[in-house]
Amino acid sequence: MKAGSFLDAEFTIRFKAAQIAEVARLYREDTIDSGDIVWSSDLWHPGLPESIAYMNYFAKKNVKLRGLIHAGSWTDTDFVRDMERWAKNFEDTLFDIADEIYCGSDFIKDDIVKKRIIQPDKLVPTGFPLDTENLDKVKKVEKENLVIFSGRNVDEKQPWLFKQMRDKLGDNNIEFINTLEHNFSKEEYYNLLSKSKVVVSFALQENFGYSVQEAVYLDCTPILPNRLVYPEFYSKEYLYDTFDEACKMVSNAIYSDITPPIVPRDYQESIERWFWND
Repeated sequence: MKAGSFLDAEFTIRFKAAQIAEVARLYREDTIDSGDIVWSSDLWHPGLPESIAYMNYFAKKNVKLRGLIHAGSWTDTDFVRDMERWAKNFEDTLFDIADEIYCGSDFIKDDIVKKRIIQPDKLVPTGFPLDTENLDKVKKVEKENLVIFSGRNVDEKQPWLFKQMRDKLGDNNIEFINTLEHNFSKEEYYNLLSKSKVVVSFALQENFGYSVQEAVYLDCTPILPNRLVYPEFYSKEYLYDTFDEACKMVSNAIYSDITPPIVPRDYQESIERWFWND
């Protein structure tokens, strides 16, 4: 696992523990007070909510905890499901302690409300912020017959189906690139998206879909399964029900003038309105 990636557990825990230590310093120095907000870009952080509640108790303060929730053990197909025996207890604790939680979609909110103990109004679907600052710097170029798979190489993303699609369609003057089989820099990756016509997903788990949203932002046509969060963000013309249908849609998107959808570009404004609504 590449050092620094979110699946690098040892690096992630060291980084997050350092963040908790910094917040603890603010309590010790009495420079944090009731009504102040501890905000986290990933609330699925064992130890964070408990630490805030613990320090609030002894400092007799009501420091608020807010942040994003991306996924968890409530999702049947997420790898975190393997940790559910203990993760469920952590998640229920998180949802009890956190004051407001921002999630990527109605889809994830509904899933959490069905499977965990939480006050529904604590969960606010806002979308997630894209890296628009750097996406907007990408040079627009002529599109090529490139089909991109940008999902992680894990079971829940089914990368083998992309290989099957490549075997089926790859001799038709179409190039298929599984991006995580290459060590692209962020700039190289965005430039690749800029010249690609299609991004395809076979996901069994998706609560927002960062990589698809980035690709669509750079005018790739998405070909996506008709399930999970995708029907919330994309119309039926971009959704398939079977593998054969997906292959046909990819071919059509390469050789016809299918207009890519437009990613809502107000996510950042929407999220900021909620983050700082006190």
